Amino acid sequence: MRESVEDALHHAVVAVAAAALVALAVALFLLWRKKRVARAGGGAGGDGDGAAVAVAMALPVIPLADVERATDGFHPSRVIGQGRHFTVYAAAPGLAAKRMRPHLVLGEPGGCRFPAAVRLLAVPPHPNLASIVGLSEGPGERVLIVERASAGSVGLDALLHGAGAPHDKPLLSWPERAAVSAGAARGLAHLHAHGVAHGRVWPRNVLVDAAAEARGPYGVRVSDYGLSTFLHDDGDADAGRLDARAENDVYMFGAVLLQLLTGRQWDGGRLAHWALPLIRAGPPALAEVLDERAGEPADKPESRLLARTARVALACVANDGRSRPRMAEVSAILDDVEAAYRRRNSSPEREVDGGGGEERFSGCLLGPSRSAHRSETLLRLPV
Repeated sequence: MRESVEDALHHAVVAVAAAALVALAVALFLLWRKKRVARAGGGAGGDGDGAAVAVAMALPVIPLADVERATDGFHPSRVIGQGRHFTVYAAAPGLAAKRMRPHLVLGEPGGCRFPAAVRLLAVPPHPNLASIVGLSEGPGERVLIVERASAGSVGLDALLHGAGAPHDKPLLSWPERAAVSAGAARGLAHLHAHGVAHGRVWPRNVLVDAAAEARGPYGVRVSDYGLSTFLHDDGDADAGRLDARAENDVYMFGAVLLQLLTGRQWDGGRLAHWALPLIRAGPPALAEVLDERAGEPADKPESRLLARTARVALACVANDGRSRPRMAEVSAILDDVEAAYRRRNSSPEREVDGGGGEERFSGCLLGPSRSAHRSETLLRLPV
């Protein structure tokens, strides 16, 4: 009897010890994985379907003294841009230093959130993205180091609406507008694929190389992404996270597409109220939307390409965020449109499939003959 009790106690002790070892092993594994993710830069997470992946890189912290040397002590002669939040200085070749304005550094929450928030914006380089490549800080100073666009680059807003685009002589033809929209979509899709949303998809943040020969797939760069993560001026502390803002990026990219198609300004959404019913009606009503400065479509295949782009814009500005397409889907369609234009330009006969069939994605692409529920057509800015 005594031996059986001892055997039972022995087995119980062994079982407890084994359970403790298993628990310790699990705890050590979780701790190791947490440290590994932290070293990799802390990916922004995703929704489990591969739409977002952990960022396997970290932004370097550059000594402020090095930045000051590269900009000649932030000398006025080095200034290449001014904005509401930053002054931009030419730094090392191919790089620019975006110096946060003093009132944002000293106030809340820009200065305090800066280091941790900027590290969440690390993404691998991409030809259609003016990437953030480093950060620097010191007493009263917060600086972003970013890739610098080519010397001839200008904002899309200047090409469409500014002094650089007189009404009688547009700087962007329809093939060039197709290249701009496809390039911008690729840059945004790259951000979303790495768990970062832009937060400010406006024409002025789409940089276009003004040299005509450079307006190819890599002559367009999206800039100034993720600033809401630390500037916090739109009331959303998670403005740089994919799950909180990607659908709003899609909405505002649709606004950019409408401006490319019409040549008109967004004007608080009034452009969409005017253009979307005409896009839904299809030809010939669609012709009323197109920017006259870019000329009429050369033929029916080009008309189909423009109609295809217009339907993408329509899908992007659907009110229900869940019904909007993903940027990867938008990018794939606009890549096809851009490729069709390249084939047109390289083919003397200009025989090309104009993409007359309707693409379907996220249940939201409305063809000209389909009715739309009012909840999808009543437009407002995303909240």
